[in-house]
Amino acid sequence: MREKILVLGGSFDPPHIGHLALFTAALRRIKPDLALVVPAYQAPLKGEPEAPARERLELARLGLIAPLPKRLKRLVRLDAGEILSRRKVYTCETLRRLRQQHPGAEFHFAVGADSAASFERWKNTRELKAACRWWSAARPGASKGIPKFFAKISGKMPDISSTKLRAMLALGQDARRWLVGSVAKRIDTRKLYGLSLLAELKSSLSPERFAHTLAVAGWAQELAHIWGADQDQARLAGLLHDFGRSIPVPKMPAYARARRLSVPCRDDIARRQPMLLHAYISEDLAKRRGLGSPAVLQAVRRHTLGGTNMTLLDRVLYVADASSPDRSYREAPAIRRLAQEDLDAAFSACLQAKIAHALARGSWIHPLTVSLWNGIAA
Repeated sequence: MREKILVLGGSFDPPHIGHLALFTAALRRIKPDLALVVPAYQAPLKGEPEAPARERLELARLGLIAPLPKRLKRLVRLDAGEILSRRKVYTCETLRRLRQQHPGAEFHFAVGADSAASFERWKNTRELKAACRWWSAARPGASKGIPKFFAKISGKMPDISSTKLRAMLALGQDARRWLVGSVAKRIDTRKLYGLSLLAELKSSLSPERFAHTLAVAGWAQELAHIWGADQDQARLAGLLHDFGRSIPVPKMPAYARARRLSVPCRDDIARRQPMLLHAYISEDLAKRRGLGSPAVLQAVRRHTLGGTNMTLLDRVLYVADASSPDRSYREAPAIRRLAQEDLDAAFSACLQAKIAHALARGSWIHPLTVSLWNGIAA
C-alpha cells in the first residue's frame, strides 16, 4: 500500500485551538501513516508574521503536537523546511520537496477555512490540485466559503482566527480560552504579540492615559475594518499615538530640542502649547524602538496637528483619537456615529470641534491645523 501522508500548513501566528481541532479531526478522518506540521516562514499572500519564525516553530510544537493523544502524536513530525529557507515559500515548492522525500506517497493537505477560501490566489493551483487531496473544515466566523473541490472535515470548529487572536493579545484582552496552556504561557513569558509594548505603555503612562490608549487602538482597528485600512497598522498606530505622554509636559520642549525633532513652529509650540509636541515625541520613541512602518509613524506624528495630504490611515487615527469611546465631550457621541457612516465627514467634525474648543479657551491654534481646516473648507 502507498504511504499516506497528511500535511498541515499555515503561518501559525499564533497556533490556536481552532488549528488543533482541525488537525485532530483530520488525523482521525484521514488516518495517515505520517503527518507533517509545516509552519511557513512567510506565507506568500500574507504580510510578515508578527512572531519570529523560530518562536512560531516552537509554538506549533506546543500547540499542535504536544496536546495530541499518544496514538496520534506518534504519527506527527514538525517539518521546519519552510522556516529554514528564511524566505517566502510557495506551497507547490513544499509539496515538490515532500514528494521527492517520500516518492510514491499519497498526499493529503489540510488548511484552515480562511486559507482554503483564498486557494484560487495561490501559485500553480492546477499543479496543487493534482499533487494531493485537499481538506478543510467550516468555521462559523470565516469570511468566505470553502471551494467545492475541498473534502470537508466534519466537526464543530471554534470561531477563532490568528488575526483575531493577535488583536486580542495586542489590546491586552484575555485570550487564554483560545490557546493551549503551554502556548499561552510561552507568549506571556516571551512577551510576544505586542505584550512587550503593552507592558512598557502600562508602566510609563498614567492609568487614565493607558486606558485611553487601549480605547483608541481598538477604535482605530474597528474604523480600519470599516473603511478598508490595514487593521494591524491602525491598531499599532493607536497604541503608539500617546507614547510621548510618558514625558512630562514641561520636559517635552527639552526632549524635542535634544532629539532635534523636525516640528513645524517648534519654538512657538514650546512657548505656547508644549503638549502638542507629544505626537512628534511619540513618533520618535516608537522609531527608536524599531516599532511601526513609515505609514504608522506618519499617522502617529499627524494625529494631533494633522498634515498635508492626509492618508486613509492618518485620518483613521486622527478620528479614532478624537472620538474614542472614552471621550466624553459634547460632540464625541455624534462623531463616533458619523465615523461609521462617513469617515471624511467625521474627520471634518473632529477638526471643527478641536478648533471650536481652542477658540472657546482663547488658545493659540497651530498653523498646520489652520491650514488643514482651510484645505477642507476650500
